[in-house]
Amino acid sequence: MDRATIHYLHQKGWSKTEIAAFTGHHRDTITRVLKEPIDQQPAPRQRSSTIAVFGPQIATWLDQQWSVQRMLEEARQHPDHPYRGSPAAFYDYVRPLKQARKGLPGDVPVRFNGLAGELLQIDWGEVRRFPFTRADLAGQTRYFFAARLKYSRWMWVRFTTEMREETLLRCLIAVFVAIGGVPWVVTTDNMKTVVLGRDHANQPIWHPAYATCAAEFGFLPDACDPGAPTQKGSVENLVKFVKHNFLLGRSFRDDAHLAEEATGWLHRVNVERESDATERTPAELLGEEQPKFSPLPAVAHDYGFFDTLKVSRESLVNLATNRYSVPVRLVGQLLTVRIHPTRLALYAGDTLVATHPRQFGRHQRVVIPEHYEPVFARKPRARVMAYRDWLVQLSPQAADYVSQVCRARYAAMEHEMVTLYQLAQQAGVAAFVAAIELAVEAQTVGAEYVQAILAQPQALPPPRRQEQPVGLPVALQRPQAAVARDLADYEQYVANRALVAGGAQ
Repeated sequence: MDRATIHYLHQKGWSKTEIAAFTGHHRDTITRVLKEPIDQQPAPRQRSSTIAVFGPQIATWLDQQWSVQRMLEEARQHPDHPYRGSPAAFYDYVRPLKQARKGLPGDVPVRFNGLAGELLQIDWGEVRRFPFTRADLAGQTRYFFAARLKYSRWMWVRFTTEMREETLLRCLIAVFVAIGGVPWVVTTDNMKTVVLGRDHANQPIWHPAYATCAAEFGFLPDACDPGAPTQKGSVENLVKFVKHNFLLGRSFRDDAHLAEEATGWLHRVNVERESDATERTPAELLGEEQPKFSPLPAVAHDYGFFDTLKVSRESLVNLATNRYSVPVRLVGQLLTVRIHPTRLALYAGDTLVATHPRQFGRHQRVVIPEHYEPVFARKPRARVMAYRDWLVQLSPQAADYVSQVCRARYAAMEHEMVTLYQLAQQAGVAAFVAAIELAVEAQTVGAEYVQAILAQPQALPPPRRQEQPVGLPVALQRPQAAVARDLADYEQYVANRALVAGGAQ
């Protein structure tokens, strides 16, 4: 019962005895309270805090950025006056001290405007249980690469299914292409695809692929200091902006619909909407920035990012579960690989040693038989099998035809495979596969028939404008009328097998 109630009851005419009976206090206590002011506070207890003795030390620990848990452990182990109180009391004592330090002058964030052409900030965002409406996509996670120019506030976003090194670099280069140049500086946080760690001087140790890209495109890589995320607050605000403005309340059928909607949203925020910070559209200010950018290098549209691979004992290098052959003299060596969007280029030092069409499946094996010539000299059977594997991967029609040849002429398989491989090298992959298709239509099995078809140019379809490189599987689709016409021209070759075989020899 508080003092105000006692005074109130006394004013209403209650006797001290009645008030004492009602409040449960002694009559003498009621008498004393009525003699004191109604707002008098109780005298504080004269008891020293068991935590206050650590006050100066706690201030030092806060300067050293110790955790409260670490402070508590140290206080409990103090040799002179160990802390015996509860953890909650210790946390309650330290909490306001930590809060007060957040308002120190040295911790006040300072905003700045970038110079035209100077600074691009990039970051990743993650969205779990993405709002897809298609049942097979429900609950999946999507990531998005976000980039923003500091001066113009122009922004760029792309959604992805992962955040691998190549994805980061492809997105970054796509930004350069979209803005028509390369800014002076690109700022990131300390993501592992960019910064591998820090050296003894707290300087970033750059990922080799990212450092190579920076050197070849001519921008300065910059990573914000650990514990200072506000250094790239502009792009982190962009990540929040994407989540709360673009994604909030929306749903998407699939990734194609997502990309379409993102493109429209970026047009609105870059071209149609004025920035609150500049009261001008980002697209308008981007026009002022573009003359300040460094020019795009010639490799921008077909950039091959850098990696290092070791050659296995089978003379293969492994990339994303797929294996690619190199000359056998390189077994055990480290090679530099340039990973382009559709091809791989492998280098020993500065020397190009192999190129391959890039495979996007898993556990595929791409071999150029010539890489194993030193082995074939001692293992003739290996040559036959390598040639056969190469022929099989040209197309489904080629694989089926090679299977028929091996079954019908197994004893002569070495001659058949070597001849077919040589014909493919001489005529080119497209013409060779077309000849095999004609041989299948004519129900003829054997290298001599393919050779006869190739010897009659009018029986083959017109050459493609750009023939696929050797080693790339090709599937040719031709109208039925054209096939029938070619077969009519070819009938004279299959009328007499012996004559055709003699002509082939």
